Amino acid sequence: MKRVYTLIAAAILAACLFTACENDAFTWGNYTYARIVGPENWTLGTDSLHFTFSSQSLATTEFVMEAEIIIMGEVADHDRVVRLAIDTTRTTAVKGTHYTIPESVTIPADEVSAPCHIAIRRTPELQSVNVRLRVKIAPGGDIGPGVNEWNTLIIQWNDVISRPINWDALQEFFGEYSDMKFRFIISTLGISQFTYGEPDGMSWGAMNNYRLMLADALVRYNAEHPGEPLADENNQFITF
Repeated sequence: MKRVYTLIAAAILAACLFTACENDAFTWGNYTYARIVGPENWTLGTDSLHFTFSSQSLATTEFVMEAEIIIMGEVADHDRVVRLAIDTTRTTAVKGTHYTIPESVTIPADEVSAPCHIAIRRTPELQSVNVRLRVKIAPGGDIGPGVNEWNTLIIQWNDVISRPINWDALQEFFGEYSDMKFRFIISTLGISQFTYGEPDGMSWGAMNNYRLMLADALVRYNAEHPGEPLADENNQFITF
C-alpha cells in the first residue's frame, strides 16, 4: 500500500511540473510583450513620476527623462520595433510645446531593452499649473503591449515655486522672500533646500558664504543687463 501511495504522489508531482512547464512556455516562449519603465530615481518603482523645473537652473528649458522599454519574453537575433502612443484622454500636455517623444523604440538584436528618451519642456504657464503626459505601449510594432499595469508611464510636471517653510531662519542671509529671488538663488547655487536652523543643518558660516556668492552673482547679472536690474514679481529690485 505504501508503494501505491508513493506512485500516486509521484504522478501528481509530475503532472504539476508538466503543467508549470506548459504555463512557462506559454508566458515566456509563445508570447512576448513590451513594458515601459520610468527612471528609478524619479519613479521609485511606480508607473508615474512628478517633476518641477523650479528646482533647476533658470537656464534649464528642457529636461530629458531616461525611460526604458523592456521586453518580457525571449531575445531575438534581429532588431524589433516597439511603437509608442499618447493616451490623449489622460494627457493635458501639448505635443511640441510641452514634450517630445519618439514614435517608436528599436530593441537591438540579442537585447531585452532599449532607452526611451522623453523630453519635457519648461513654459511660462507652468509657474502656476501642472501638465500631465501618459505614454503607453501601442500595438502595431514587432512587439505589442501586455500587462496593463506595465503598459504606461505617467509624467506630471510644473515650474511652481513656493516659499520654504524655514524662510524666517534664512531671512538673515537672503532678505525678504519673493518667488523670483528664490529662483535666482536656486539657479545660482544649484540648491533648493537650506537646512539652516535644523539639527545638523547648514552652519552660519556656510549660509553667509552663500549670501556672498549670491551678492556677487547679482552684481554680474545686473552688469550683463544694463538698465534692467533683476526685479521680482512685485517690481522690487532684488538685493542680498
